[in-house]
Amino acid sequence: MGLAAELPWPRMPIAKSAFLVPERKARIDEVVANRTRTLTVVTEAFGDPQNVNAVLRTCEAFGIQDVHAVEGPMKPWDRNKKITQNADKWLDVRRWRSTRDCLVHLRADGFAIYATHLDAGARPLGSLPFAGKVALVFGNEHRGVSDAALALADATYAIPMRGFVQSLNVSVAAAISLATAVERREADRGRHGDLPEHEAAALRERFYVLAVKQRARIAKAERVAERHAVRARRG
Repeated sequence: MGLAAELPWPRMPIAKSAFLVPERKARIDEVVANRTRTLTVVTEAFGDPQNVNAVLRTCEAFGIQDVHAVEGPMKPWDRNKKITQNADKWLDVRRWRSTRDCLVHLRADGFAIYATHLDAGARPLGSLPFAGKVALVFGNEHRGVSDAALALADATYAIPMRGFVQSLNVSVAAAISLATAVERREADRGRHGDLPEHEAAALRERFYVLAVKQRARIAKAERVAERHAVRARRG
């Protein structure tokens, strides 16, 4: 299987609005309204796993819900809360062992694939269409994107440089790319957030639970209360 693993999310009861102050609940609702699964990011075999954490933080900031991490020969990515600032807990992260399997999966799901790559055919990201589903692929810090990624890419793009350097740290490149992509999406589609209502409702409830402090104790109390209620009904 190409899909190595999916970040597990514990099954929790639906959070009650009473557990959240109105301001926090309103903030969650606003964030979910700006979430999307039709723009995604692929990190391909990063040499420094901490760069994955940095990209996750960037993705969360720009409302990207799904991120795909292709693992390489170096140390696998692992969560680093100091770098993500806990941003990754709000995301759905999928791990892949194979770039090809990851991108074939995305192509089958209707995604156009844009890979960062400096070549003669590379286009400015702002000139590419964003009306449909788009996956942005960021390659290894030293080797760049793989031949497999280039073979499956619908387009390659480069970030214009004005100085002597010809490359950026991958997390910086991701931030610039996503800022441009979101701007283009809003111009092409009229909005960035686009979750169907049933997905938005499920995500809101998940975020409510994550936002509630001591949620494990609350969940336990709910289960105990439910058992007591069942016994009371049985007499």
